[in-house]
Amino acid sequence: MKKQGCEVEGIDINYMIRTKATDQPSIIISSTPQLIREEDGHVAQDEAKTEERSCSGVRHVLKNVNCIAKPREILAIVGPSGAGKSSLLKILAGKASSQSGCILVNQEPVDKAQFKKNSGYVTQKDTLFPLLTVEETIMFSAKLRLCLPQEQLCSRVKSLILELGVSHIARTRIGDDRVRGISDGERRRVSIGVEIIHDPKVLILDEPTSGLDSTSALQIIDMLKLMAESRGQTIILSIHQPEYRIVKLFNTILLLSNGIVLHHGTMDLLGVNLRLVGLELPLHVSVVEFAIDSIETIQQQQKCQQFMLVFEKSKKGGKWLETRKYIKP
Repeated sequence: MKKQGCEVEGIDINYMIRTKATDQPSIIISSTPQLIREEDGHVAQDEAKTEERSCSGVRHVLKNVNCIAKPREILAIVGPSGAGKSSLLKILAGKASSQSGCILVNQEPVDKAQFKKNSGYVTQKDTLFPLLTVEETIMFSAKLRLCLPQEQLCSRVKSLILELGVSHIARTRIGDDRVRGISDGERRRVSIGVEIIHDPKVLILDEPTSGLDSTSALQIIDMLKLMAESRGQTIILSIHQPEYRIVKLFNTILLLSNGIVLHHGTMDLLGVNLRLVGLELPLHVSVVEFAIDSIETIQQQQKCQQFMLVFEKSKKGGKWLETRKYIKP
């Protein structure tokens, strides 16, 4: 892990799950994707034999997914339910293993043990203790993760409570259905605090705005944006149909559908790509929300117009650089 930050990159990630028991051992899909390479100024299609043996009870959740998240930025993974957002987050966080592909941190193969120590993972459903106060909850996490004297622990906890904006409820119990406690938005802030008390370089969040009202959701994303910029963190999150004010805070959008990447880039580039397939963004509608609602149309239009998203690799300075562009084969 480099001190200046962590660039996290996923390359050709394939992930499959077994949906039901089978009498015979399952044969995982084995395939070699078609590559489009530019050599000597000519675009040529490298035809590789593709062997696909689908076996009953196996679902292909992620298909050749490529993504990159940079320090001081937020990468938002968006898409409809079942698109593979949570599965991709778990693989990037080291909570699950893909059948093929690799994860790079600062352009080096990830050391999973080290990465877990230097990252935080916030689940969609929190696991906070209802009878502990906000301060006690964060202190408990600090004692587990940090080897510091009590005085330094207290100082760090108080500083983080202030940064999270929960000073006014520091001595309030978390609560649950039986014990009255803090609000849902405040619970989400505390859940984030538990995972960043050790100042991780990478923070991964699964639907951090789920179940929150629009104002609370905006405040959470705004807080994460500030953390990314001030702490130099790399933040990767999944979100379901964010509103326009929230979308503006994202640096990069990764649009998934049925485990396939339809877009990876800025919000402005997403608008350009939508126009390429003949879709015009209506007034007062978020481009991300419109893209999610129009996924079927996007896939049909791309197929009809035969536009393909390709990953072109060129060797420069001893390193492989990846660029993305649309070409018409």
